This record gives sequence, C-alpha cells and structure tokens, in this order.
Amino acid sequence: MAWNFESKPVEVKRAAGMTPDVFTSCYRNRHPIILTNIVSTWKPIRAWSPAYISQALAQVKEKWTVFVAHDNQHFLNHPEITKKVEMTPEELVASVFRTESAQETALKTSCGKENMSPGAPKSDANEENMTDKCTSEREEKRRYYLRSFSMPDPLFQDIFIPSQARRLLDSIYQLANEQFLSEQDDWTESESKDIGEEFDKLAVRKCDSHEKDNHEVPSCGQSCSLEKVQEEAGAETCNSNDCKQSAIVEEVTDRQTREALQYSDHEKEGAGESCQLHTDTVDSSFAQMKLPTRFEIGCKRIFNQNTMQLWLGSAGNVTPLHYDRNHGLLSQIVGCKELVLFSHEDTNNLYPYSSLSDRSHTSRVNLRTTDREEIERFPRVAEAQRYHCVLKPGELLYIPPFWWHDVTSLDPCVSVTLPWDLEAHEDIPACMWR
Repeated sequence: MAWNFESKPVEVKRAAGMTPDVFTSCYRNRHPIILTNIVSTWKPIRAWSPAYISQALAQVKEKWTVFVAHDNQHFLNHPEITKKVEMTPEELVASVFRTESAQETALKTSCGKENMSPGAPKSDANEENMTDKCTSEREEKRRYYLRSFSMPDPLFQDIFIPSQARRLLDSIYQLANEQFLSEQDDWTESESKDIGEEFDKLAVRKCDSHEKDNHEVPSCGQSCSLEKVQEEAGAETCNSNDCKQSAIVEEVTDRQTREALQYSDHEKEGAGESCQLHTDTVDSSFAQMKLPTRFEIGCKRIFNQNTMQLWLGSAGNVTPLHYDRNHGLLSQIVGCKELVLFSHEDTNNLYPYSSLSDRSHTSRVNLRTTDREEIERFPRVAEAQRYHCVLKPGELLYIPPFWWHDVTSLDPCVSVTLPWDLEAHEDIPACMWR
C-alpha cells in the first residue's frame, strides 16, 4: 500500500479451540479472531464445487442479480460503485471460475466449423477470429460478484446441520441470562425442530406467566376471587368452612405453558381454616416451564436463513473499507481472502462519509491508491492501527460490530456470512454516534 502508516499491522490471532466464556470476555465486541477448526469440518468444504453451486442456485432461480463494478475492481451495493446485471447460475459460475459453459463450448465449436469451411474467405475468417479474441479478452477481465440477501435454500441446508451449528455455538455463543436456561435437549442430525416455533412458544409463555403473576391472592375469609384462575386450572372453588388440601396440576399441550398451581391449607389454633396459594407457586411454575436452550436461541439469531448471505466472486474483487452494525462471522469456503481491519476507535482517522449520506458506513479512503494528492488529503489515516489476515478455506473470522474492514479476493472465492444483531445489553460505541 502507498499509505505511510506509523505502526506495523497486527496479525489477527488464530485459535483452534474456543469456549463461549473466553470468546465473550476477550473477543466479543473487542477484537477479531480466526477460528480454524469449525468450518473446516462443514459439508460445504467437501461438497461445494463450482458445478454443485451452479446446480443449487439453478434450483432456486433461473437468473440472479449480479454486481459489476464500474472500475472492474471495487464492489459495493451502491449505484456509484456498481451496476447490476442478470446472469444464469451457469454463466456466473463459468465467469467467476473461468470455465466454459456448455453453451459457450457449443458456440465456439460451431464457429470453428464455419471458419474451416472451404468456401469461407480467409480474410473474413481472420477478422472474425480477431473480433472473437478481443471480446474474449474483455470478458476474461470482467469481474463479477454475487451477494445473496438471504441464503439459497439448498445451500442453507448444507450449513444448518444441527451438529455443525452446535459446534459453532458451543465455541462462541453465550447468553447474558444463560444460568436460567435449560440445556437438557441434545439435538442430533436425525432430529428436526422448528426454531421459530420454539420462539413463538416462548412469547406465549412469557405472556401467560406475566398474567398469572399479576393475579391477587385473596384469603378464604373474603369472597373467593380466584374462580377464574381455578376454572382455567381445573380447580374446584374453595370452601371457607371446609377447605381440604389439594394439588392441581395442569397438563400442558404443545402450545400451552407448563405450569403448576398448588393449593394448601393451614389450620391455626383459634382461627378459621384458610386457603391460599402455596408460597412457591411462581418458583414451581418457572421450574416446569420449557424454556428455549442456548442452542435454540443461538440458531435463531446466527443461523438465520433470511440474514445469512452467500458471496461468490472473481479473483481480484475488492469490497472497499466499510463497517457493519452487527456481529459478523465470515466463513471461507473456496479460495482465499485478504482483509485489512481497523477498530471503531479509529473511525475519525478513516474519514467516513457524512452520517446523512447513504454511504455513511463507508470510508472515503482508498487503501490502494497511489495518488499522492489523495493521500495528502487524508493525513490521519497514517495514525490508524491496522489489523491484517489472509482467510483460508475452512477458516472462520469473527468481525466485531463497527469494526472497519477492507476485503480482497485473492482467488475465485465462495464465502458465507452469518451476521447477528446487537443484543439489549450491548452498547454502541460512543465514537459511532455521529
């Protein structure tokens, strides 16, 4: 790079193993890290050949919207940087990996036979060959980038395999209130659970639990105001003169909250019998609730098909310096990518576009420029601390929210990003409020 940085780049640390508590305390929202032993065992590493990807994309759509860079290098979802074209999966994969599609092969064979016919003038044949050569060279230099805004279903099924998901979540994902969550479920590949349905149940449980907790508990000396609760729980109305000990347990269906209401009476000398809810009713109800596990919540947030993205692009593609407002996991499937990262603390040194701009998450700095005037226009860039890595197939890079990163595809590349949003207890850095 032409920039004269004051400090040497810091290589992003690689780790073969990780636990959620170490990840949370040392890296989450703090530093990028590369995990080397998670994606390397995933099915996509073994199965995603160019032909496989082409067939999978063709199952979803006949044509895909693909980015073409105006300068044939920098790619960003913005009309000033790229335009969009429609391509079939076969055309896209052939262009990215520089292989001939069946249609192109047939066309070249047909043209070759025509040029070799005895009646064809040699001058015309030479002119056609030169035209074909120039067109071929232009096409060979053109770069393409597919960024899917959700994960195509056939490829998503290769990623969201419970054993693969569990291995990732057991390495990095931890909840703020994890001590209250049940970890009794043990998923296997043969089991299939609807994560969205589990969350719908959780919402119902929370609502029902809140309503139950808000009921007042009267004494039996008063007119009994628990009739509604008792009717829902299948209980008999208490009798203030003769209140017998009973335990009422409500059977829970798939879409009901698992609760237990227990009634007991206590005889007191010189006083009438009384009927009241057992003091630990709430605790008992809570203990019997089927809460979603860390695995279920982690799958809902990280392995979300609607936010997961596929990146398929040519060698030499550049995603210019920018930041994302969420946690990010960049899993490298095919080829290598080089990344230069900067902490959000260096935001003022990286000259972002105005907060009112539709490019507010991008930098005005081109890290590859050799233009001396441009370099002198952004003098504070030299003060920023770089982090650097080359991401290889089978590796997973965690990028914290608001960390700037510039990405270069060193080869024809296939990558998958798994983003998830900041949670309620996570603060936005003060320097990003601008």
